[in-house]
Amino acid sequence: MEYSLATLAERVNGRVIGDGSIRISGLNGAQIAHEGELTFAEDERHFGLAMASRASAILVSEQIKELGGRSGIAVKNPKLVFAQLLELFYPQPLAAAGVHPTAVLGKSVALGPEVSIGPHAVLGDGVRIGQGTRIESGAHVGQGTTIGEYCFIGPNVSIYYGTHIGHRVRIHAGSVIGGDGFGYVLHEGRHVKVPQVGNVIIEDDVELGSNVCVDRATIGSTIIRQGTKIDNLVQIAHNDHIGQHVVMAGQVGLAGSVTVGDYVVMGGQAGAVDHVTIGARAQVGAASPVIKSVAPGETVWGFPARPVKEAKEQIALVGRLPVWVERLKQLLGRVDALEKRVEQLPGPKSSS
Repeated sequence: MEYSLATLAERVNGRVIGDGSIRISGLNGAQIAHEGELTFAEDERHFGLAMASRASAILVSEQIKELGGRSGIAVKNPKLVFAQLLELFYPQPLAAAGVHPTAVLGKSVALGPEVSIGPHAVLGDGVRIGQGTRIESGAHVGQGTTIGEYCFIGPNVSIYYGTHIGHRVRIHAGSVIGGDGFGYVLHEGRHVKVPQVGNVIIEDDVELGSNVCVDRATIGSTIIRQGTKIDNLVQIAHNDHIGQHVVMAGQVGLAGSVTVGDYVVMGGQAGAVDHVTIGARAQVGAASPVIKSVAPGETVWGFPARPVKEAKEQIALVGRLPVWVERLKQLLGRVDALEKRVEQLPGPKSSS
């Protein structure tokens, strides 16, 4: 697949810099790009790398007017356009529509047009799958589950009964949706299981990485709202409510009944105890446990998570402890010396 630079610029509403007739056959990072490829520069540091690269053309910000004799495309958001062009040059292979002979379908299963069901996939009774959805090999879709249009369910994904999934949802290999929440009551020295009778609702345009676990609610629903993106190895517990367009990096872990507001960002290995609320557009730093609710728009970090300015001030204070310890030793030495001098001063004789 090959396009002229001018054709690509027209496709992305960009402005050609230099020679629009240059042929582009692929995209690559600046440090490994070759002739015939397009790279991008999202900031000043990347601009220097791109200019030094062997790429035939560069995606740059619309503020750039010329490239010192090199060719490129000026756009509003080079990184976004680069992602869009990746889809153009490297489209994902489409599985053939139809049901593989080894797949198992229960009673009253409803499949929309162009659905693909892979080898050894299992669909329980009453499952409904929307148009163009792809179910990969070994996936399990439990009884009464609904999956919308143009979804991707990866290999060996397990979706328990009664789950509702919207349109254009992507769930990658090994993830488990709708397993029991972790609920027990200690009675007479034994842990008694609390039945988990709720379900999971995943709205449109959500993406879950590999080996993500989303537990069903004890009662009601565990909910992930529209557009949220969740990295690999994340734990979403029972009755959590995750807002729209949230981003969670790998190994985030949430206890039960946590509310995460819209556009929250959580760094890798961050966590939250049960029943806290993380307000809209808040940010939680990596490896930071949230033990109390976070206000909307607040950035927290540290162990435990606290306002980032406060955390940095405390870390700075800890860094100065060795200096203070040394000064304290000096002061104690001076106090000892003064006490000895005081003891040597002449004083009134005690009478017997």
